[in-house]
Amino acid sequence: MKIRSLLAPALAGLSLLCAARAATITENFAANPLQNGWQIFGDTNLFQWDSTNHLLDVTWDSSQSNSYFYHPLGAILGTNDSFSMSFDLVLQDYAIGVNPGFPSDFPISTGLLNYGEATSANFFRNGYPTQPDLAEFDFYQWDDVGAYPDTNTVWPVFVDSSNDFYYAGDSSYGVVELPVNIAMHVAMIYTAADETCVLSITTNGVPVLPSIVVDLSEMGTNFGDYHLDAFAVESYSQVNSEPPGSILAHGTIANIVLTVPPLPVTLLQAALTNGVAQVQFASLTNWNYLLFSSPDLVTWSPNGPVAAGTGGNLILQDTNSIQSCQFYRVAALRTD
Repeated sequence: MKIRSLLAPALAGLSLLCAARAATITENFAANPLQNGWQIFGDTNLFQWDSTNHLLDVTWDSSQSNSYFYHPLGAILGTNDSFSMSFDLVLQDYAIGVNPGFPSDFPISTGLLNYGEATSANFFRNGYPTQPDLAEFDFYQWDDVGAYPDTNTVWPVFVDSSNDFYYAGDSSYGVVELPVNIAMHVAMIYTAADETCVLSITTNGVPVLPSIVVDLSEMGTNFGDYHLDAFAVESYSQVNSEPPGSILAHGTIANIVLTVPPLPVTLLQAALTNGVAQVQFASLTNWNYLLFSSPDLVTWSPNGPVAAGTGGNLILQDTNSIQSCQFYRVAALRTD
């Protein structure tokens, strides 16, 4: 019997480096990112790889549909998972209220999202209540529309699975007008132990504004859990925004570094032991696992019961009769 082992489909195609029980996705744009696990959803013209300067040229254009330059994480992050993300940002220009009927401000965004939800037809950023599961960096330009004008603000935005926004008053954001044609380093570090996130923005190591600290566990914020599975440079649509806002901005993104918890399936191996096919791998305690097999990589069938992760080595056996050639993959389902 010939057997082959495969990772679960959600884990395929990632460029990952293991360090201190975490996974790190890095992108310096020296090579074509679309050949390194990155993908584009929506308007492909909004994201262009600059092979000469090793940058991603980005247009944030709210007149277009929701569009993302994104990379799957290979796992699902919740409030119990620490993460960090950083990137270099240059804004060349930005203007709000550029589209008739949408005079208010609208965000320039980059961060973590739930891909399935963010690509659905009823996901409307700045539209309530249809924008769940976000952890992102946002910049809003000042506007003077309506009775309550807005100031220039940057936010570490968190939205839970029930569309509840984290908001704890003025400490939830920072007031600053981001400069143009100046390289800024943006970093968000979330620590699960105290559910605290720190957003910092620097130029040549000098803070653009004091760090913004948010505490998701703070009493009175009415904030639940979220489920995040992709990092994206996000150009959101103005459709259904409230108040009606729009943005047209141009800039570049470079040197992305994203650190997330370990993948739910690692060190996967398949073997034939005493005439029984089995797959073993390193598991996590907050995940359930199910073995699937296929003779042709087209039709997949489950084998055996769901097994709870142990935090150590886990072995799943093929309960079906032995075939001449068989492929295996492991499906992982988070339990919290």
